[in-house]
Amino acid sequence: MEILFLLIALGLCVLYFYLKSPSVIGAAGERRVNAALGPLVDGGDGVLLSDLTLPTSTGTTQIDHIVISRFGIFVVETKNMSGWIFGGENQARWTQVMHRHKSHFQNPLRQNYHHVRVVEELLGARRDQLDNLVVFVGSATPKTAMPQHVFWSRNELRNYIASQKRPRCTAAEVKEFAEKLQKSALESNKQTRQAHVQHVRQKALKRQVDTTKCPRCGGDMHQRTNRKTGQAFWGCARYPKCRGTRQIR
Repeated sequence: MEILFLLIALGLCVLYFYLKSPSVIGAAGERRVNAALGPLVDGGDGVLLSDLTLPTSTGTTQIDHIVISRFGIFVVETKNMSGWIFGGENQARWTQVMHRHKSHFQNPLRQNYHHVRVVEELLGARRDQLDNLVVFVGSATPKTAMPQHVFWSRNELRNYIASQKRPRCTAAEVKEFAEKLQKSALESNKQTRQAHVQHVRQKALKRQVDTTKCPRCGGDMHQRTNRKTGQAFWGCARYPKCRGTRQIR
């Protein structure tokens, strides 16, 4: 009986950590956004594509959602996060605070801008036909003024897209763009996801190696010396507007 209880407890622990894993949390957020965006195209007025892995010149990129309609091509990045969020449009890294613990993540607008460029080039679309949108779907709360195209609920995102009434695409373009994306997307399977994750890790490692870029704004850095200790360090070239620093290794 004790062995049975231990096995049950072990199974529950495994299930708990699985449900709390970033990939599972992210996928859950994407499903909720997908459900919110679906009604926008139910009448045949557009196309909703989700979880697309597209080839690029350097590897692959994964896009959470794309809504294609006569009123634009809306490229959406989903963030399922909790805690307090600090960030600005021109900051390279944003901050998440949970229970006094700080962690940093890439500015999602910058992250999604890369997706927008990939879609733009693949489709041969005009830049004014595309919108770069970010939606937070967890319990995260913004603690700084946020850029215009960052939304804090699925309803906000859906209402924004629904409010766009200026035609930017023809009916023929909507069909053509959707077909191009569907044909270009890699098959959605475990192998594709693993290859993309490996590509992302390699890019992250490359950014870590590049110590001459500011961790806060992404700008250039200059070698400076601490006046009190005499120790050299990398300091942002935009100081005092930006106070980003890195240690010299």
